[in-house]
Amino acid sequence: MNNFYNNTSVVILCGGKGERLRPLTTKMPKPLIKIKDKPILSYLINDIKKFGFKHFIIAVGYKSNQIIKYFKENHKTDNIKIIDSGNVDILTRLIECKNITNNNILLCYGDTLANINFNRYIKFHQNHKGLSSVISYQLRSKFGILDIDKKNLVLSFFEKPLLNHWLNIGYFYFDRKVLNNLKKYKSFEKFIQYLIENSQMYSYKHKGLHITVNSVTELQEAEKNIDDFLSLKH
Repeated sequence: MNNFYNNTSVVILCGGKGERLRPLTTKMPKPLIKIKDKPILSYLINDIKKFGFKHFIIAVGYKSNQIIKYFKENHKTDNIKIIDSGNVDILTRLIECKNITNNNILLCYGDTLANINFNRYIKFHQNHKGLSSVISYQLRSKFGILDIDKKNLVLSFFEKPLLNHWLNIGYFYFDRKVLNNLKKYKSFEKFIQYLIENSQMYSYKHKGLHITVNSVTELQEAEKNIDDFLSLKH
């Protein structure tokens, strides 16, 4: 298991503009927005490190100078490389990160936290036949759901139920050999679609805590939940 972590580079995507979180993101990139006393990015790195990952690549773009400055002052003992690709898509960022490492890649979004047990996730990946794994999270309806018959009679009511759909929450594991031909795809979505069509992607279902910061409301929720994230056992 330790060898598996040693042969993995964690790529954290931090290049987006975070437009839904404006006006906060007009002055700083979203991964540096603080939840209580720390940036989202710092919580993410500290959590992943606990499992033995040692190599980090931060893929920056929007307001990259601030993230570069942050790492000059913080996480100095961690093995962190920064790649500034400018205003490009995820696929281009992934290609540039792949070009500086011979490792497998754990790809993460820099604005999402989840109390994932990476030991279990890695074992899951090792035990299936595919070359990639994605962590998914069950979608819960934001509304109460009615079951209605043809005569408009209400048969049942469910308050914000879990739905039979699963979200991508931004953690992908890619074996190195599946990354060798990334340039032939037009987008990250096309790359993922190729893996799915060729039975090379499996889903690890996460049922624990999931924190996103896509709006001011979600940031307020994150501040309520961050202590649980820090205290919950993976």
